[in-house]
Amino acid sequence: MKEKGNSWKTIWFFLKPYKLRIISLLILSLIVGVLETTCVAIVYPILSSGLDIKLGQDNILFSLINATATVLPIEDTFISYCIFFILMAILAFIAKLALINLRVHVTSDAVSGNIKNVFKKYMGADYQYFIDHRQGELIYNASTAPRGISVLMTAVTTLLSEAILAISIFVLLFSISWRGTIGTILLVVGYYYVTKYLGTKISYFTGKGRAEAGTRENVVLNEVISGIRQVKVFMTQNSWIRKFNSAVEQFWGYWRKDTVWSQIPAFSLLFLLYFMMGIIAIILKIQAPDNFMQLVPVFGTFGLALFRLLPIVSNFGMLRMNIMSSLPNCELVYSALNEKPGYIPDGKKELASFESNICLENVSFSHKGRSKTLEGISITLERGKITAIVGPSGVGKTTIVDLLLRLFDPDEGEVKIDGVNLKEYKAASWLSKIGFVSQDTFIFHDSARNNITFGSEVYPEQEIIKAAREANADNFIIELPQGYDTLVGDRGAKLSGGEKQRIAIARAMIRKPEVLILDEATSALDNVSEKVVQEAIDKVSQGCTTLIIAHRLSTIRNADTIYVLDSGKIAESGTHEQLINQQGKYWELYKTQEK
Repeated sequence: MKEKGNSWKTIWFFLKPYKLRIISLLILSLIVGVLETTCVAIVYPILSSGLDIKLGQDNILFSLINATATVLPIEDTFISYCIFFILMAILAFIAKLALINLRVHVTSDAVSGNIKNVFKKYMGADYQYFIDHRQGELIYNASTAPRGISVLMTAVTTLLSEAILAISIFVLLFSISWRGTIGTILLVVGYYYVTKYLGTKISYFTGKGRAEAGTRENVVLNEVISGIRQVKVFMTQNSWIRKFNSAVEQFWGYWRKDTVWSQIPAFSLLFLLYFMMGIIAIILKIQAPDNFMQLVPVFGTFGLALFRLLPIVSNFGMLRMNIMSSLPNCELVYSALNEKPGYIPDGKKELASFESNICLENVSFSHKGRSKTLEGISITLERGKITAIVGPSGVGKTTIVDLLLRLFDPDEGEVKIDGVNLKEYKAASWLSKIGFVSQDTFIFHDSARNNITFGSEVYPEQEIIKAAREANADNFIIELPQGYDTLVGDRGAKLSGGEKQRIAIARAMIRKPEVLILDEATSALDNVSEKVVQEAIDKVSQGCTTLIIAHRLSTIRNADTIYVLDSGKIAESGTHEQLINQQGKYWELYKTQEK
């Protein structure tokens, strides 16, 4: 069960940024409460005047209404009360419209603001954070879960304003009949405890179940769309359908249970109220058969006040249950915003350029919960030279790239630029010098142009075209239906593997990089595509300090230095010819690929 203190902590977390507007909501609610209660109270003098019964002068509220109504320049008392009633109704309508408008704005700002904050939190988190969390979970927490804040904010602000209105009506009821008011209070208290029980025992847990099932839905959907080719090739559609259907059925099962139980208190209360009003009318008629007409204005006003109070009290229960059912989603957002992901501390120095080399000195690194991926390696990337790192899969080649890109920091040793630890430089000043092309090219559903500029609008058209030409991409882009403005499809579905890679190379080159990092940029391509992409790589690597991570050794024959990585350590290094002559690890890899 959710602890009460934690529930209030979560609620206050989302209310606190909007406390001034919530105070404004309370003031407006007070105005609405007074105006609506006045509208109900005016019924008494209207009925008294219509039935020609003397107005009860002992009631201060009715006396004030009478005094205000007589100010109107109308001789007919009945008409005067009716006009006063209409004026109060108009003012109540205007005030309530303003109240609803402010409530909607506060709610929408809270939801949109927290969605933005979660996304901003993701963007500021380190790379490890995304490794530790499932994609579907992250997507749910950023897009779906914050909608629970809408339910929470609407319910809490409505509850506050309805409470003020209820207090106003209770004051009116008490002025009419203190005995009847005590009976009403007992009814309300009983109703409160029933809804509290339902909210705690049912709404919170069904809401939590919906949140968990919704997350599962998102995870399954995200995974199946990402791997749809493999799903179809391995013919596992039915397995994924079962997983997805299970999550959907679980979600809507909880929804049905919560929806049914949340509506039971409201119509139960309505039945009790009808029953109570009928009994009161019978008792009044039996006890005062001769003066019954004298009691009609009192009974009518009291009854109208009760019926105005009914939806408020009914709402209390439903709103409380809404709050409880929305809390699990709000807790997910709260956790996402308050979780402290690891941050790689930024340096303070600006890196204008590097003059000599980039070195990894005695670097060791292990991914969280795993044995060492790299152990005491030392590598030097000379300025203006081509350096290659080769080795079997899983020996740590891509980890070296991640360290150079500062997605991770070494556990031991240092990455240095001209002898200065990379940690001392601002990450942005270092990354702005780098052009990066990976094997798993990220192409998003936008134009070819925007995939090259990659979110930046500072590049003029001639630079975009120049970068595309350097990457051997211009020739196929201009053949697309709308040229550079052609939408390339989700994940670049309308492009071949080689075309995606050439766009990725153009994306790297438009930055005018000093350092070019190519992480197995051709390993997933066929021979024809590889040849075209390799020509682009050979072209763009001229004049850059280039690091090539390669599986196919034919692509790095011209490298100035080749490091052979084996089991997280440097096994040997040298030029292609030197390593072939040594007949060591490199020679073994080379002979394997020649077969």
